[in-house]
Amino acid sequence: MLESLVHLAAGIDSVLTPYNLAVIFVAGMIGTIVGALPGLGPSSGIALMLPLTFGMPHIAGLCLLTGVYLGTMYGGRITAILINTPGDAPAIITAIEGYPMMRQGRGGKALGISALSSFVGGTFGLLILIFFAPIVTEYAIYLGAPEYFMLMVVGLSTIVLLAGDNVVKALIVTLFGALVSTFGSDYVSGHVRFAFLPELIEGIDFVAIIIGLYGLSEVFLNVEKNMVMNLGKPSFKVREYVPGMREIGEASAPTLRGSVIGTFIGILPGAGATVATFLAYALERKLSRHPEQFGHGAIAGLASPEASNNAAVPGALIPLITLGIPGSGGTAIMLGALIIFGLQPGPLLMMQSGDVVWAMIGGLVVGNVFLLFSNVVLIPLFINLLRVIQNHLSSVVVGLCLVGAFSLNYTLFNVWIVLIFGVVGYLMHKHNYPSGPFILAVVLTPLAENYFRQSIMISQGSWGIFIDRPISLTLVLLMAVTIVIAIMQKQGLFKRQAKPVS
Repeated sequence: MLESLVHLAAGIDSVLTPYNLAVIFVAGMIGTIVGALPGLGPSSGIALMLPLTFGMPHIAGLCLLTGVYLGTMYGGRITAILINTPGDAPAIITAIEGYPMMRQGRGGKALGISALSSFVGGTFGLLILIFFAPIVTEYAIYLGAPEYFMLMVVGLSTIVLLAGDNVVKALIVTLFGALVSTFGSDYVSGHVRFAFLPELIEGIDFVAIIIGLYGLSEVFLNVEKNMVMNLGKPSFKVREYVPGMREIGEASAPTLRGSVIGTFIGILPGAGATVATFLAYALERKLSRHPEQFGHGAIAGLASPEASNNAAVPGALIPLITLGIPGSGGTAIMLGALIIFGLQPGPLLMMQSGDVVWAMIGGLVVGNVFLLFSNVVLIPLFINLLRVIQNHLSSVVVGLCLVGAFSLNYTLFNVWIVLIFGVVGYLMHKHNYPSGPFILAVVLTPLAENYFRQSIMISQGSWGIFIDRPISLTLVLLMAVTIVIAIMQKQGLFKRQAKPVS
């Protein structure tokens, strides 16, 4: 550990130059803006900035890319909390809990809690990256297709926790989400399914789905009910938006749990921050003494996913640096950047180019601290900007949604997808169908199908592969225990409610 601290100090020292600090500052702000815009996320932000790194020193170029990567994770929460329009997939849970807080006049507190939780999550992930990257990766390489399949199934089993009071409706939207996820060409065989339009060959873009389901549907509901948020008079006093000790105390334990989940889920290729946020949210709802508050502005339901969201960034960098395996779409582009810079990702990267790698990690540490202060200071600006446009908020949200949808592939097809799922989200809300299980199914079903078919091919048709391997068997038992406990609790709650009052 002492050796790691020495390398980290050297890396931070190489970053602390006026040029590199300016690069990190600009990268963090660009990432925050990109993350806040619907339809854009880490992959888009890094891809947009990659051409700017050509000709830059290696350390400055990597600081630019990692700063944008981390900034997008911070930025995704802004529109999610303020206007119920997640900037990217990991911000979905933030919208579920943060936007109700906004409607209750606690939007500034929600932004403050999310900023602090994001900082803690990012710091925890960085500590694991600094001290335990080789150890964690040594065990992560033993996970194969069966383990990843069971991990996806464990994720899907959490629908019993996201279901609320009506499990039947949750199962219906889960099956609907699984159906939507099967549109397009199959990952393994390339067989095209349900592509009655040429644009559907590539499937339905997940970002377009969440823009419509959350952003546009909220506009429809507000227009129908003629809702107007009472945001009070403009104020630029930061202390009015900083969470108090009670809120911080309530968020502290969920933040730590979310940090652990986000880091270790981020390490797993293909899982990423989206899966981590759903698992963190499901765990908090399971552990909460007041699960009925979830979906109505629960601090624990906001803090834990936000921490897991940012912890997944350094977590995803662990397999990239040590094995040359990208853990997410953003790190896949980072892999290309490392190769462009003449570096060779893999086990020898730390030995051959350790100074550059530690400088990149040092840039992440500096960027994480900078983003905390900048995001807290900018909270009054975000809230007061919303005050200025609140009378035209519906028009602004519709404009952001449609522009975000068009920017996905610069065609009108995704605009129509957003409109369709805007109506779907409106109808689901009107008839009390939960959106969480639907989104979870859309995210996890393609991954589960892919890993399942790989597992069956490896075992030559034997299903025993899922219980023959220790880690896979452990995940099977974990899923079974989760479902059984949830069912028993629901039955027990029903009996207590049905007991006559004497």
